[in-house]
Amino acid sequence: MTEIIDLSMNEGEPPPQQCLQVLDRLGPSILRKYADPAPLEEAYAAYLGTAPANVLATTGGDDAIDRVMRAFLAPGQEMVFPTPTFEMVPLCARMARGGLVPVEYEWGELPHDEILAAVNDRTGLVAVLTPDNPTGRAFSTASLLRLAEALPPEVTLMADLAYAEFADEDPTGALLEVPRAIMIRTLSKAWGLAGLRVGFAVGVKERVDVLRRFGGPYALTGPSIAIALDRLRNGVEEMRAFVEFVRARRRRLASAIRASGGVPEPSQTNFVLASFPDSRWIQRGMAAQRVLVRHFAHLPEYVRITVPRDDVEFRRVARALECLDRPEAVLFDMDGVLADVSRSYRDAIAQTCASFGVAAGRAEISAAKAAGHANDDWAVTHSLVTAAGVEAAFEEVKRRFEKLYQGDDRSAGLRRHETLIPDRALLEELARSYRLGIVTGRPRRDAERFLREQEVRGLFSVVICREDAPLKPNPQPVRIALERLEARTAWLLGDTPDDVRAAVGAGVVPVGVVPPFEGDGGPGGGDDGGVEGGAGAGGIDAAAGDDLRAAIRTALEAAGAARIVEANADFGGLFRG
Repeated sequence: MTEIIDLSMNEGEPPPQQCLQVLDRLGPSILRKYADPAPLEEAYAAYLGTAPANVLATTGGDDAIDRVMRAFLAPGQEMVFPTPTFEMVPLCARMARGGLVPVEYEWGELPHDEILAAVNDRTGLVAVLTPDNPTGRAFSTASLLRLAEALPPEVTLMADLAYAEFADEDPTGALLEVPRAIMIRTLSKAWGLAGLRVGFAVGVKERVDVLRRFGGPYALTGPSIAIALDRLRNGVEEMRAFVEFVRARRRRLASAIRASGGVPEPSQTNFVLASFPDSRWIQRGMAAQRVLVRHFAHLPEYVRITVPRDDVEFRRVARALECLDRPEAVLFDMDGVLADVSRSYRDAIAQTCASFGVAAGRAEISAAKAAGHANDDWAVTHSLVTAAGVEAAFEEVKRRFEKLYQGDDRSAGLRRHETLIPDRALLEELARSYRLGIVTGRPRRDAERFLREQEVRGLFSVVICREDAPLKPNPQPVRIALERLEARTAWLLGDTPDDVRAAVGAGVVPVGVVPPFEGDGGPGGGDDGGVEGGAGAGGIDAAAGDDLRAAIRTALEAAGAARIVEANADFGGLFRG
């Protein structure tokens, strides 16, 4: 299976192997000793061009933020901050029992006047991120100094500079001249050492000395300090080369986003925040292709994508975005997606169960389908019968099912009720634009017969049936379809969690489809309320239909469906635009 690329956390590229060789040279004694952070603080001070007394090593930038809040935001005081912002900033302020005063602004310029208007005698702290997370924008050094000079002397300015290496300007040197300023720095981003949890608080000695009292004496481990020291002494040029690589790839990522219908925000970080018409489709669709990106509940139109760290990652990101905008192929499950089986297969299940004295209605059948490993209707029927405590051989269940479904010389089979769900004109249009295929658990005889009867067989280049591969959720039938279609990217429309899981396993984008229910009055539902010639699954009222659709949507989403549509003439407009 293709390796997952996690572009949701803004982590840098892995450091070189020599980092671990540092630990080999030091030996196991480093593990038994409390680690002295002073050498690390000296090395980082040298990197910044300041005195060691102005630097405090912390357990990642989060620890530095937490200390600043507890030290300079007394309970009952307020923190003023531009929003949106890094989630740990308001979280740590709340833990310090401080009040929050968010300042809404148009992203870009530092909202100097708005911040000052929110500052009052209850303000203890003003918190600013530059470059900002999650927007990616940076504020000029001049605007930060202007703000610092205008704040009352008792108000601390915290500037989180976690992404400073990627920005056009680094305000650290200028802010070190401001007594009320504290800066947050880290080795997690540009240095690629997030797993070490090494951060720093930087400011004048008097402020840093206060922060030292708000944490334990040994905040960092010996291995973390040793590896961080090695990088600061030997890895600065490597870090700077990576930063330049990111800056160039940042532009390429923005271009790929625009080509896929997104609008990227200007960025001075190692990520790009972008808006899309359906950002959840992007986030979940990329996850199905094993590329993880970040979606924010408070910014529902946006996703945040870390700049890919090498050419392989970039190609996969570009392909994933391209697939969501325009796949090479579209694959369909058959039952409940192309074929309305509410009065055929579903009734065959119900009537077969009834022949063994077992009642199985729409809810029970849908629950069995949602439980997974349910692409074989014979097996589903057998499981429902045996779950009711009835001893029945699988072959006998299958025989009764087939007699009901196929019919015989004396009675027409339930299959005669099957109809094509999507509009034929839609399928014809799709066939002109995409390579179409079917991946179904039906026997080939039944699948081909339905397609011929509905006069759509010629629209599908590939039909993969139960004889060709293991049943879904095994991804193999989806892979076979892709291979025969000579397609790298595809969507799969399916109505069960098994379809979704098979798609994800094959690296295909899963679109969940809510099938029609006979007699429910909902989308795609019939209205004649029953099946001739015996006990069927039965028509259901509108409320029951709504409940069933909600349950199916929940199951499809939990399985990983990138989007969920109703089975109807145009699949809810899925292919519009």
